[in-house]
Amino acid sequence: MLKSNIKAESLHIARGAYVGRRQDRVEPRYWTLERLQAAGINIQKWDGRCVVLSLLLQIQVPQNQRSSRFVIADKHGRIIALFAGPPDGAKDWDQVTERATVAMENARKQCMFKHEQEVHSRGLYPTVGVGSLFGGGSLRPGAIANSKHNAKALAVLCRNPDILRIAGFGSSMLASYAPRVHLKMKRRLLLLYNRHPSLRLNFPNSIYPAAHFNFGPNSVCFEHTDFANDPINWCHVTALGRFDSTKGGHIILLDLRIAVEFPAGGSAFIPSTIARHANVPIQEGEVRLSFTQFCPGGLLRWVDAGFQTLKSWEQSDPAAKARFNEQLDDRTRASVLYFSRWDELLDDLQEASKPEAAFPELPDL
Repeated sequence: MLKSNIKAESLHIARGAYVGRRQDRVEPRYWTLERLQAAGINIQKWDGRCVVLSLLLQIQVPQNQRSSRFVIADKHGRIIALFAGPPDGAKDWDQVTERATVAMENARKQCMFKHEQEVHSRGLYPTVGVGSLFGGGSLRPGAIANSKHNAKALAVLCRNPDILRIAGFGSSMLASYAPRVHLKMKRRLLLLYNRHPSLRLNFPNSIYPAAHFNFGPNSVCFEHTDFANDPINWCHVTALGRFDSTKGGHIILLDLRIAVEFPAGGSAFIPSTIARHANVPIQEGEVRLSFTQFCPGGLLRWVDAGFQTLKSWEQSDPAAKARFNEQLDDRTRASVLYFSRWDELLDDLQEASKPEAAFPELPDL
């Protein structure tokens, strides 16, 4: 475990804890290794297989305790991020990663991208989303819009067995290291899909309702937050491609003041809605793509509002809406309790596995 000095509640959670606070736009400038060093940001070495040194703790990890996974905890021991190498026993993970890379490269050749899908606030690479969302003035949740041409290629990609394995692994890691978050999302999404059967999960083995394919060949992000997503949740990111992860591709968590080497095949689980993040550029001639899964916060708010917009709720039942508004500050303060503490993780897993799981400090669960 790497322990940071930050408190989870100090991150950029918007009132009500359905989305993050929108950050002031920063100059689209890459964070190079030299810039990281000049800013005094710690660089954690990680080859996706074992963690050798914690720069935050400044201790050498014994050989018999090394693992392909490590968590980052806040000052109170709450697990706010996870880095995971291959699934246990997956000796073919390098081959899975390479085949997934090739599948995305083939899909990129078949897709046609709009300018705003290639040049955007996150970076300069083509990106396309799949799944469900709600927000931006829409009146009800719906599928992420894609052209018929692109939708066909994306459907093939979502059925690719290697992409499926990566997606399922991401979902299982969320359940294993953030069981309270997973339970919150599972309960609300079950209600959502029962109410709106036209909405579909991207993958049969993943709870995440939305995903992005960042097609590369230079999927490197500028500093940003994904403020429209569920703030008390993890975005699952798996790096793909062919690049030297000791020289580029690092994932940077600026609020935590740490950058982690992030090789192809590695997965990161970060609170991307409330933690500013970016990547270190890769070298010329290298290729980096990524696959991400996430949960739009508007979907959960739609369920909690009784399957209606907040404006409609105000009109249909002003008293209930007023009670909801009165609870927003308490809800915001309590939201970080969804992140399990490292020393309570096993207890949380045991409780979350029960049919009628309940956590007294989370009455809204």
